[in-house]
Amino acid sequence: MSECRRCRVDRAERHGAHGFGHTVKELARAWRAEFDRRFRPMGLSDTSWVVIWLLSEHGTLPQGRVAELLGVEGPTLVRLLDRMEKEGWVRRQPSETDRRVKLVALTGQARPVYDAMLDTGFALRDELMDDIPEEHVAIAHTVMLRLLDKLEALSGQNGQDRDEAGACPPCRPETTD
Repeated sequence: MSECRRCRVDRAERHGAHGFGHTVKELARAWRAEFDRRFRPMGLSDTSWVVIWLLSEHGTLPQGRVAELLGVEGPTLVRLLDRMEKEGWVRRQPSETDRRVKLVALTGQARPVYDAMLDTGFALRDELMDDIPEEHVAIAHTVMLRLLDKLEALSGQNGQDRDEAGACPPCRPETTD
C-alpha cells in the first residue's frame, strides 16, 4: 500500500507510547484490508467473511446479536444475509422459543469456505511474522491482551457481560433479537 511522505515520517517518529493507539488502529485496518483482498476471489466481502467466522466459532446466533457483533444496523445485516443466503452459506430460521427472534446458522456449504478462510488467514499470519522472533510476538500479544483487559475494566465490561455459566454474549443460548 502506497503512502504519503507525511505518513512515513509520522510512522518513523513513533516510539513507545507515542502514537501507539494510532499504530494499533492502522495495523488492524491494514490487516483486515489484506484479509479482504485475499478473500475476495472466494466471493467473500469484507463483512461476509466475518459472519462466516463468527458463526463457525460460536454456532447459531440471533440475528440481532450478529448485527451487534459486526457493529452494523439491522437493515444492513438483512441485506448482507440475503446475499449470503443466495450463495447458500447461511440460513435464517425462526426461534422455537421466541417468535420475535430470527436465528442465523451456517449451512454445510459454508464449511469449505470457512476452511479456506482459515488456510488463507494462517498463511497471511505466517507471511507477516516469518522474520519476527517468536518471543517478540509473544511480548506484543501479552501487551495487547493487557491493554484489552484495562479497556474492558474502564468500560465496565471486564467479565460483567458473562452469564451465570461464564458464557460471553456470543456463546449464550438464544436471546431476544
